[in-house]
Parts: sequence; C-alpha cells; structure tokens
Amino acid sequence: MSGKNQYNVLVDMDDNYTQPATIESDGLEFQDFSSSPSVNKSTGAPPPLSMRAPDFFEPQQQGSSRGVGKPIWSLDYYAGFFDVDTSQVIERCVKTLYPVGDYAADTLNNQPDMYGPFWLSTTVVFLVFVCSSLAGSLAAYLAGAPHVYDFRLLSYAVFVVYTYTFLSPVLLWGATKYYGCQPSLMEIINYYGYSLTVWVPVSLLCVLPFDYARWAFVSIGFALTAFFLVKNLYIVISRADAKTSRILLLAILAAHGIFALTLKLAFYSYDLPVITKPKDS
Repeated sequence: MSGKNQYNVLVDMDDNYTQPATIESDGLEFQDFSSSPSVNKSTGAPPPLSMRAPDFFEPQQQGSSRGVGKPIWSLDYYAGFFDVDTSQVIERCVKTLYPVGDYAADTLNNQPDMYGPFWLSTTVVFLVFVCSSLAGSLAAYLAGAPHVYDFRLLSYAVFVVYTYTFLSPVLLWGATKYYGCQPSLMEIINYYGYSLTVWVPVSLLCVLPFDYARWAFVSIGFALTAFFLVKNLYIVISRADAKTSRILLLAILAAHGIFALTLKLAFYSYDLPVITKPKDS
C-alpha cells in the first residue's frame, strides 16, 4: 500500500511539472540598450521624463531649433540663421507687399533668418545712394550744369537704414520684454528687415523728376510697411495692458514715419532747375 501511494504522488508531480524557461521555449531574445532612449521602438512613444536629456537649450517655439545646444559665441550658433535658399527669401519679401495671414507661422515657418534682413538693408542702402545720385545728375544735365557726387550720402544712408533695421527691433524687443510680452528678437528683426522690400521699387521710381509723384510713392511705401509692421507686431504688444499697447503702437508708427520722412527729404528730394530764357530787349 505504501509503495502504491508513493507511486501515485510521483505521478501527480509529473503531471504538474512545468519546463524551465529557456531561450527557445519562451522566445526570449537579447535587447540592445546601447542606443539612445529617445523613442520606444515597439510603441513609438517618447521615453519617460526621467530618461530624457535636460531641455535647458530647447527653444520656446516649436520649430525654431537653430543654434540649439551651441555656445552663443561660436560661429556655428549663427550659421543656422543664414541657412535659407533663394526661393524662401523671395517668398518672404513678396509676402510683405500683401500681408495676409500670420507672417511668422505661415511665411517664416517659425524659422527666422538673418540673411534676408542683412542683404535687403544693404540693397536699400545701395539703391538709395545710387538713385539719389542719378536723380541729381539728371537734374544737373537738364540744367546744363556740372554735377558733383556727394559720397557722404552713402555713409548717411548706411547709418539711417541700418539703425532703423537693427536698432529699432532691439529697442522694441527690450520694451516688450520689460512688460512681459514674451517677444522673439529674431522675428522682430525679420519684420523690420523684410519690410524694406517696398523701398526697392520706391527708390527706383523716385528718380522721376516730379516731386508730387515722389511724395506719392513714399506715402504708399510708408502705408504698406506700416500696415505690415502693425499687423504682425500687434500680436506681441497686445499681450501688455491696453495703455502700454497704445504707447508702443504709437512709438512704432512714429519711428517708421521718421524713417520714411528721412528717406524722402534726404535722398528723394531734388528740384529740377528752371531754365528761363532771357527776354529780348
């Protein structure tokens, strides 16, 4: 009897026996943990916050990742702001002439650059000086008088255009930063830089020897640029209180008006001399 019971126990143990886990039976495979844990390969989901790298250098706006993780004093930090092609620059210039939609999101794609503002301002400096000198020489030719080129106008054009294009955005950025508007300096520089597009045809048209036409061209350029700047900058300045927003808006228009008036009086103003015939005695 005892032997039979012992046999039954052994049989019961054999029935409940489970084979130890092996690589072949459970389909186990070795995992590679040497790669970066940025994305879970099986689910496609990002890793938990505890496994992510610190994001001290990540930009606040999605998409504007130029210069991220590079020291500000290195050339690599600024190289990304010149990484644009010709089609992008042309599109950004043209869109300032009919400002529709959100310029930062739709046209800049939250990727502002320094290439366009720099070369546009340089082009305007060149055209302002050349067209002003050409208009003066035309007036002297019609009057039959010699014309002396004033190269001081070139240095004056450099001062006026570069000061307006780059100093005004810095001052506006500092003011809006003080009032907690969370501005983007690069976007403001792009607004001012690409808004110079309209002054390229205006400079060419102001060679015409008609002062009322030149006033009309400058007024149109002022109106188009003012509308473009106010439309895009109001998104930033409206984050402040109503009184501060009005003051900033008036300051933007006043600075733009001074710039347009300076161009008209200093470079687009000349009078064709009136040639009178002597009366017969």
